[in-house]
Amino acid sequence: MELTPRQLEELRLGALTAIDGLWFLEVESAYGFEAALELDLEVWKKYGLVVLKRMARMLGLDLTSGPPPDLEMVNFLMENICRIDGTECRGEVRGGEVLFRVTRCSWWENLKRAGRERVVPCEDIDNTIFRHWLEAVDPSLDFEITASLPRGDSFCEWVIRRR
Repeated sequence: MELTPRQLEELRLGALTAIDGLWFLEVESAYGFEAALELDLEVWKKYGLVVLKRMARMLGLDLTSGPPPDLEMVNFLMENICRIDGTECRGEVRGGEVLFRVTRCSWWENLKRAGRERVVPCEDIDNTIFRHWLEAVDPSLDFEITASLPRGDSFCEWVIRRR
């Protein structure tokens, strides 16, 4: 008996969100919600930097010197960092900005399943984490959340642009 590559991938995706949720709940139980949220944000900020560095190395991209990547590359990096956990998303470069849309978010789905969608400030987390990741790619990048699953929209949407 053997698991297919697709089954293994499904287990990996589920393990990533499960370990984060379990870790959060244990820290929350020991130290309270605010401490758990603060530590979780720091972990996710660092996780993204590790993944971005690895992607950049795989692509032969130097994010630390030279001109900043163009918006097509920024979009590529954000799409792929999000897809690692099973998020379904797509960005589109339009003039001087990226319109980035998340149509399925495993984190939001997990929060809803756990009945915690009103407890965990999803948009605050996105504002903190993605802003940190974007600044690592190019300090002049900023983004704005224009639609959001927690607000009742059918997707999350961000506009990424240079300041």
